[in-house]
Amino acid sequence: MRASTFFATLAATAATASPLAARAADYQWDVTQWDAGCNNDGCTYQFKIAGAATSDYPARPAFSASCTGQSTDGQVYTQYANCKLDSKDTKGTLVSRINKPAELLGSRTVVPLQVSFQFADLNQDNTYWNYTGVQNTTFNRGGTPPQSFAIIPKESFGIA
Repeated sequence: MRASTFFATLAATAATASPLAARAADYQWDVTQWDAGCNNDGCTYQFKIAGAATSDYPARPAFSASCTGQSTDGQVYTQYANCKLDSKDTKGTLVSRINKPAELLGSRTVVPLQVSFQFADLNQDNTYWNYTGVQNTTFNRGGTPPQSFAIIPKESFGIA
């Protein structure tokens, strides 16, 4: 499913379903092998991401995925792109994008990487959860080794 279709479906469902509160304390995703950069055609990124399972409410499944994305027309920011979940056992959708840069750090551009993970409730039928996190990072292609960092999801909601 295309990322734009996923979020259109998500918005339509959210308008007709009951929102649920979700707790995101002590939940983090680990990003490794972050590699990103730009040229005259636009920007590209790739990375691996993993999250551990949790048992507190709502229980979240463990996942690992590979993500890639690109912009066009010389832009820095990207549209949502589907990430590839490494295990067929993980049921859900993971998408990523680079938001518009917030600042420059010397000669490096600080870019906000945004990741969203949507999955079915592990204990309740017809319910799903969505967690979204943003972490500022920098382009590193062309001389800097791949980076590792954590994303702490700050936004979460559920639909029943």
